[in-house]
Amino acid sequence: MPALNQAELVLVHSPLTGDLLWQPVADALRARGRTVSVPSLTGLFDGEGPYYPKLLDAVTGRPATDSDRTSALPVVLVGHSGAGPLLPALRARLTQGHRPLRTVVGTVYADAQWPHPWQSWLEAAPPPLAEQLRELAEDGSLPPWDAWFPEQVLIEEVPDPALRERFRAGIPRLPLAYFEEPAPDAAPDPDHARTAYLRLSPGYEETAIRAEAIGHRVLRRTSHHLSPLTDPESTADALEKLALRFSEHSD
Repeated sequence: MPALNQAELVLVHSPLTGDLLWQPVADALRARGRTVSVPSLTGLFDGEGPYYPKLLDAVTGRPATDSDRTSALPVVLVGHSGAGPLLPALRARLTQGHRPLRTVVGTVYADAQWPHPWQSWLEAAPPPLAEQLRELAEDGSLPPWDAWFPEQVLIEEVPDPALRERFRAGIPRLPLAYFEEPAPDAAPDPDHARTAYLRLSPGYEETAIRAEAIGHRVLRRTSHHLSPLTDPESTADALEKLALRFSEHSD
């Protein structure tokens, strides 16, 4: 069945988790006729920083050839959680320059951190959380993300034991230096018709309100932070709705 809007959806997972987070949504969207990519950000923290350029390289990939430029679909960038601060720089990489690599018709922040150009993750985080992470660090590395909070939290969000263990196996240990590194100097797309916030859980309501206050569209779902993993059809529905809206404004 052909998709309503033929833009490619690029689903970017948080560096704090693995790409499994988006795979069920990608499968659901592909079954609807969508073109979807899920770039992996794992394995990029094994060496020294700076890390943001490595993350951007992993998503944007190789430079496009002339034939790629003429045949490539427009793109909708979707970032979950800690991928939020990457989205403006990804959009800039793809669209700026004399010969842009791709046309980005929309950006979706899915339960994501709001971008903080030139600020580090720790500087942008609430002071109690920043202090907690500094205390958790051992030999310059943080424990896996799921160890930052009580285990019952993950059990409640991912009740299936087999799926939970697969997800947990893909969660990396990240260097504290990544959280101390300034984010790229790129701001969100100011065009409200091309930017949206998908609020999945109540914990990100404050960020959704912030996006709404500056004019961006907010689509709210009553679910939980890891719902792309456990409720992919509903998440796919929301992304389809937003992608169709982007398409209408790009015509």
